[in-house]
Amino acid sequence: MAKYKLKNTNILHNGDLVKIGSVIELTDKEAKKLADILIPIKESTNKDKTPATKTETKTKTKTKEDETKKEESENGGNE
Repeated sequence: MAKYKLKNTNILHNGDLVKIGSVIELTDKEAKKLADILIPIKESTNKDKTPATKTETKTKTKTKEDETKKEESENGGNE
């Protein structure tokens, strides 16, 4: 089964309303019938089956040492 993005109209699929812009998974037979209102979504395949795009979030935890360094730089290092 492949994934498609719905364009131009809403449809009722398996008893569920699928709205314009939604992603839907269809068999080749189903997709062929609805070809005029579908945009195929190409999925990249990786060897380890991880998503092609990966976002990383780095968080820095403030420590007492960081605060001390900040205060020293603000005070010119002389206290």
